Amino acid sequence: MTDARPHAVLINAAKIYPPRELARLSEFATVSVITMPMFAHRYEGIADVHLVDTLYHFDQVREAARTVYEKRGIDCVIGPAERSVPVAGLVRTWFGVPGIGFDTAMRFSNKHAMKRALRAAGLPVTDWVSVPTIAELPRAQAELGGGPVVVKPVFGGGSQNTFVVGSPEQALALSDAEEAAGLRSAGFPLIVERFIEIDTEYHCDGVLHEGKVLFSGVSHYLVPPLQEQFGAVAGSIALSPDAPEYGRIQELHRRAAEALGLDSGVTHLEVIGSGDELLIGEIACRPGGDGVTDLVRLQHGVDLWQAFTDTSAGRAPRVAPVTDPRTVVLVDLPLRSGKVTAVSAASDFTALPRVVEAESFVSAGDVVGDFRRGTAAVRVFLAAQDRAEVPALIDRLMEEFVLETE
Repeated sequence: MTDARPHAVLINAAKIYPPRELARLSEFATVSVITMPMFAHRYEGIADVHLVDTLYHFDQVREAARTVYEKRGIDCVIGPAERSVPVAGLVRTWFGVPGIGFDTAMRFSNKHAMKRALRAAGLPVTDWVSVPTIAELPRAQAELGGGPVVVKPVFGGGSQNTFVVGSPEQALALSDAEEAAGLRSAGFPLIVERFIEIDTEYHCDGVLHEGKVLFSGVSHYLVPPLQEQFGAVAGSIALSPDAPEYGRIQELHRRAAEALGLDSGVTHLEVIGSGDELLIGEIACRPGGDGVTDLVRLQHGVDLWQAFTDTSAGRAPRVAPVTDPRTVVLVDLPLRSGKVTAVSAASDFTALPRVVEAESFVSAGDVVGDFRRGTAAVRVFLAAQDRAEVPALIDRLMEEFVLETE
């Protein structure tokens, strides 16, 4: 008997699409998966899994999607990872599937195209130059006035392959540096931005449907991602709706989503606060990572993953924000490379004051290789009665935290 349910294609790589969301999707749709070999084990319960070398190899992904399309059809495409956004848009446009098309997806994932569209709409962004290779970095730095710059690939997220370059001499040295191998092998252009001294870096996470913002909530990082240090606490804290910048950032979010052409979806906007100035860093059309979705769920009662699945499938999201009067804080207790010989468990923190949830990511015996900023040994969520008590609460977590490696 033929299954009459619509057929969904999940295109994903490193970012974990929550198992409960995959189960929800499977309730109302049959599912095929396109992923990379190293992530295939996440989809052992899915019968139809197609493997590609990388999601940036558009031809491979398109051919895998064509195989699905010819056998089962495609009614919706789910692209939850930053690197799946552009190719998911391509598949939708190529096969006539509703949702975020290729042009819109590119504006949300290609940093050069994004900045160009935002500036054309009169929105504040940092000055930038795009270059084909890292060898052009000195020229780009000179074009931006010769001062400090930030260089990164036009595609990608999570501060990966992102460098702050202070002087022309550093720009020349970076071209051949070992740590810049990812820039040299990226396979697409680089974007060079004028460096801005950051006082606070905010993120605004929202849900849109049929061109209207149904929800947006503002938080700020405990430490701006580019200033995070390995071995130090990272995370985010929800901003009070009474804060003077809250409404300003919500308006930047609304205008940015409109400028990039988003009709329905979930967004993650990053905004740089420098003095009295607010500048848009980037905006993505997928849920934020590193615990952001749980921060929003605990602070505002909004399930961004559920909204993402629903809008990707052409369904109206169920959004009914109820903001907790307490201040929710996401605290990432630090991880470092090596073999873990001892580490705290989530249960070590759940009885501490103001802790509402905790999750462990490593155990004794695990071997931790290279990792990016934002990776946690344990993630803890606090619900503070007063923002003034947050530093002391974080200090208490660190007093209890144990991590030993060799």
